[in-house]
Amino acid sequence: MSTIIVIITIISIIMGLYNNSLNNITYSVMDNCDKSIQFLLSIAGTMALWGGLMNIVRESKLDEKISSVLKPVLKLIFSKLNLNSKAYRAITMNVTANLLGLGNAATPLGIEAMKELKIEDNVKAYPSENIALFTLLNTASIQLIPSTIAALRFSHGSKNPMDILPAVLISSFVSLFCAVVLIKITWKNRKRKTNE
Repeated sequence: MSTIIVIITIISIIMGLYNNSLNNITYSVMDNCDKSIQFLLSIAGTMALWGGLMNIVRESKLDEKISSVLKPVLKLIFSKLNLNSKAYRAITMNVTANLLGLGNAATPLGIEAMKELKIEDNVKAYPSENIALFTLLNTASIQLIPSTIAALRFSHGSKNPMDILPAVLISSFVSLFCAVVLIKITWKNRKRKTNE
């Protein structure tokens, strides 16, 4: 990623020199640096609040209660996963963070879940069905409280930052349902071809 950014920067400087608009590039860089700092500060408080709440959830063992509530749904999705494993616990924490709209807080939990799934499914080269399902579950990111998006909308002057909730829920559920169905069909066909 850093290589791509360096290449884009070099191309921008060359094009700026070629079009005699290097001053515009300099102004744009300085202006956007300022805006990026303002943006980070505007969502830092929200992320700190929800990140702290996730730590409280872990310390108070509330994650175990959440995991028991999510068990029926996750059992349908991850039918081949041991529901007493570390991988399952990491998945439930990731799903909980996504339900609260904490995309950034969910990322390390997602990485932890992926590592545990890799160990449990003994994955070496290709992803297992559980890894594929978890990737799609994490990408669909069902959010009951889209706090990051709401914080962004509020920082940009929205009077009702949570009015996007119905659209977020509908799109998340539909995309997750379609993704799970497709993965289940794909893996069944893959097994059938392997057995043949």
